[in-house]
Amino acid sequence: MTDLPNQAEAQARIDHIQKLYREWTDLFPKLEAAHQDWLRGEAIMRELAQFYFEGEYMRYVQALEDGLDVNLHTQGEYSIMSEDALWNAFAEQQNLAWQRLRSAVAVLDRDGGNEAV
Repeated sequence: MTDLPNQAEAQARIDHIQKLYREWTDLFPKLEAAHQDWLRGEAIMRELAQFYFEGEYMRYVQALEDGLDVNLHTQGEYSIMSEDALWNAFAEQQNLAWQRLRSAVAVLDRDGGNEAV
């Protein structure tokens, strides 16, 4: 015995899946653009990490403590000379990277990881 859908069930299901596919085709260019943004973000964070972890940040901290008079006013974001600003940015990037990695693995491992080893 075959379990064929009736016409109404079939039409409803096909319409639903078609709607999802249409949504995917609209979303795909945005996902591609988001990937370019991700790459730009990675380049930015690489330069920030170089500044922070390779001694330049501490050089400026020392200079400020010794009286260097520079404008640390920002456009609303935390100053990069606040130690927590950059440190938190690195943590945020790492958390986001783990989220993206886990999401990517879930897409690639749709069978639930039941491949023969």
